[in-house]
Amino acid sequence: MPTDTYSQAISSLSDLGPMRVWSLLVTVFGDLAPDRPLEGPTLSAIMAEIGIKPEASRVALHRLRSDGWVESEKLGRTSLHSLTLKGRSDSDAARARIYGQPCEAEAVLILTSVPVDLDPTQFAQIAPRVFLCSPAAPIPEDAIEMAPQSLPAWLGAQIETEAMRDAYKSLHAVLTDIAEELGDELSPVQTAALRILIVHAWRRLTLKHPDLPRAAHSPDWRGHDCRALVSSLLTRFARPDLDAIKAT
Repeated sequence: MPTDTYSQAISSLSDLGPMRVWSLLVTVFGDLAPDRPLEGPTLSAIMAEIGIKPEASRVALHRLRSDGWVESEKLGRTSLHSLTLKGRSDSDAARARIYGQPCEAEAVLILTSVPVDLDPTQFAQIAPRVFLCSPAAPIPEDAIEMAPQSLPAWLGAQIETEAMRDAYKSLHAVLTDIAEELGDELSPVQTAALRILIVHAWRRLTLKHPDLPRAAHSPDWRGHDCRALVSSLLTRFARPDLDAIKAT
C-alpha cells in the first residue's frame, strides 16, 4: 500500500463493488449500533469519513424508515436513529453468518420428492431435485437427507459462479494488504469507517451463497480465507466508543 495506508484501505474497500448508501447504513447499524440509538452527529461523522455526502445519507435513512427498518426521534436538537424490532430481527438473523466461524461440519446432500426452488443462499443445486447444504439449513420435510463420505473435485465448479470466485479473490487481496500494511493507530472515526467497509464488503458476498465447508469448493475459492481475515481484522480493530466519534 502507499504511504497513507489508511486512505488506501478505505479507497480499496470502497472500490470493491457498488456502494448503495441504504445498504451501507444497514451495515453501520448492524455492526456499530445493533442495540442502541445512533446519534445524528455520530452517524454523519462516520458517513463523511467513508465519503458519503449528507444528502445521500438523508435519502437512505428515509428509505430505511419507510421500509420499517429504522426509526428516528428528536432529543432536543439531536436526532437519534435506531433499529426497529424488524431491523433488529433481520440484523440478528444475519449475524451468525457474518461474524461466525466457518462451517466445519460435513455438507448434507438432500433429494426432494419433486422439483422445487429452494433458497440459493442456503442450498446449492447440483442436479434436478438434488441440493447441497449445511446441516443447519432448514431441510424440507419430505426430502431424503444423506451424508456423503467425500466430495468430488468437480463439485466446486458446479456450485460456484466465476463472478463470485473473482469477487472473493479481489476481497482477499484487499484484506491481505490491510492486514499486512495498515498500522493500529487509528482514531475512533477511522476505526468505525474501516470496520464498516470491511463488514460491508464481506456481507455483500457471504450472504449470497450457502455456508459450505471448504471441501465443497474449488481450490480457487477464497471465501473461507476471507472469513479468517475478516475475523482477525475485526478483532484487531474493535468497535470504537461512539461517544468518542461524536466528540471529534
